[in-house]
Amino acid sequence: MFSRVRRPAHTLASGWHAGCCKWAMSPASVESEVGGSGTPDLATFNRWKCLTRLYAAGGAILGSCLIHVGIGPLPLGRVFLTCGAAALVSVVGLRWKWLIARQRLCFYAQAFTDVVVISTGIHLAFGGTPSAPLLRPLYTLVIVGASLVSLRSGLVMTAAVVLAHELMLGVDNGFSVATLLGTASISPTLTFFLIAQQCSFYGRHLEAKNKALAGLAARLDESHRRLATEVRVSRGLLDVARTLSTTLEAPELLARVNRATREQLGADWSATFLVDAERNTFRLVAVTNADAAASELGRFELPLRGWSAVERLANEPVIVLDGSDAERALGLFASGQRVSTALLAALYSERTLIGFVAVAYEQVGFGEVESALPVLEGIAQQATVALQNARLLEEVRRASEVKSEFVGAISHDLRSPLNVMLGYAEMLLEGGLGPLNRGQTEAVQRTQQQSLALLEMITAVLDLNRLEAGRLPVDRSVVVVSTLLGEVRAQLPENWRRPGVTFQVGVAPDVPVIETDAAKLKTIVRNLVHNALKFTERGEVRLEADVTPTGMVTISVKDTGCGIQPEAIDYVFDMFRQGPGATGGGVGLGLHIVRRLLELLGGTITVTSEVGRGSCFTVSLPATTASVAPVGATADAA
Repeated sequence: MFSRVRRPAHTLASGWHAGCCKWAMSPASVESEVGGSGTPDLATFNRWKCLTRLYAAGGAILGSCLIHVGIGPLPLGRVFLTCGAAALVSVVGLRWKWLIARQRLCFYAQAFTDVVVISTGIHLAFGGTPSAPLLRPLYTLVIVGASLVSLRSGLVMTAAVVLAHELMLGVDNGFSVATLLGTASISPTLTFFLIAQQCSFYGRHLEAKNKALAGLAARLDESHRRLATEVRVSRGLLDVARTLSTTLEAPELLARVNRATREQLGADWSATFLVDAERNTFRLVAVTNADAAASELGRFELPLRGWSAVERLANEPVIVLDGSDAERALGLFASGQRVSTALLAALYSERTLIGFVAVAYEQVGFGEVESALPVLEGIAQQATVALQNARLLEEVRRASEVKSEFVGAISHDLRSPLNVMLGYAEMLLEGGLGPLNRGQTEAVQRTQQQSLALLEMITAVLDLNRLEAGRLPVDRSVVVVSTLLGEVRAQLPENWRRPGVTFQVGVAPDVPVIETDAAKLKTIVRNLVHNALKFTERGEVRLEADVTPTGMVTISVKDTGCGIQPEAIDYVFDMFRQGPGATGGGVGLGLHIVRRLLELLGGTITVTSEVGRGSCFTVSLPATTASVAPVGATADAA
């Protein structure tokens, strides 16, 4: 029973005991000396009995001296001899390696020695005196220890103690039937066996508890290992997820899958393959340690038929290949590396195999493979999600390209007949096709206005389409702000103006030139002016340019129109969004195009507004470093 739970010696002996016996061998040294033979608990028990015998011998000597002085004379020489013999036995038990290595023999040798020492000591010191029977309980020290080791040991040592007790009784009182059947004989004998039986019961009970504790400790260790594995897997998968989430570009994504897999699993080689279920083929799309041969293989599709390992992935999410199986499956792609163990994890999309991740080891232990499997399966799941997102992104891009092509084509097709209609309307108004009466003139004017509004919408859609397609390169040049604003004023269409609204332009005297795309800046200003005129029924619209203390050039468009609701300011620059109550027409693209163009030019736009009193849109652009004299202030009204 003592073999079930290890108990270090320092839990059995106090510090000063250990200090008194520094030269005694520790259990660790015992185990190292005997090569781990026997049981650690029995070795500890033997050592403790030796130490206890030393303490008992010293205590017996001290007690005998006190009795000799205070109560009556004792044969101290015999006592000292007996205690010395007991101490010598302890020294032998602590230092003789041959005996230490044979722990059970050492245990019985010590137990029988204790019986002999106790019997001899009692007989020599108190033999024939009334005090002799009072010292017989010392035998229980032997019985208790032996019974706790095992029931058999307890019975053997109890029998030895009873024999020693009867011999001492016979020597003191004579060997007779009356002596052997008397109370002095039978009572201690029964007591000794009862003590052995009780201690054996406690020993078995402790053994059961020790087994339960050992099982609990084993389960706790297993839980700790499982938890540590799960934590490691979770951390590894979190790192992989972070790595994969930083890109949706398929080539870079596949390369990151390989790098993350190899780093997390400590593999010598990693690769990713994609499967074409319709064509029943697969191909290499990313590989670590790639050489020219591996790169060349990535250009070809290989048939699934004949690759049994790949075919198994259709039904098994993760497979392990060893030896020749691993070499046959991946040796062609491993760039000449030796492959002793290979792990393959499937990538599924709606239960269909779309690819797999493979890792290979030149040499790896079974425990490492077992711990790598859940990590690889988790990486495969993360990679599947990332690949699906990449495919969705690619589909969105293709759809966007198709949409852009369609919008561009249809817008051109719509604008051509619309320009023809505007041309004929202008000819009618100018009398080129004959005179019109007042009603006809008004009808043609309304037709022209609505056609111009439709043309503006189509132009805005075309501009947005070019922006989204990224087909608007920035052509930077030095721009004089006053000149650009003058051109905007001169090119202002007549149909934008309202009878009760004045339009003014003002440029501060110290406004420097700026380096930007003049055409795009003119589009920005025109859209802002058009937006201001559209929502201003009376008052004025003012176009101004100034410079801030930080050197930024600002172009602002102020109006006295209806203003913008506070909650609408957050979304007036969004696509197809207009403020509540807007009645100026349009599709809500003008301000959105302004913001997108300013992003290309490196500028910003802000807006302030008060309902019923007007709005102010301010564009900020950095000035150029060119040395150009500022243009004088101007203020024109139209």
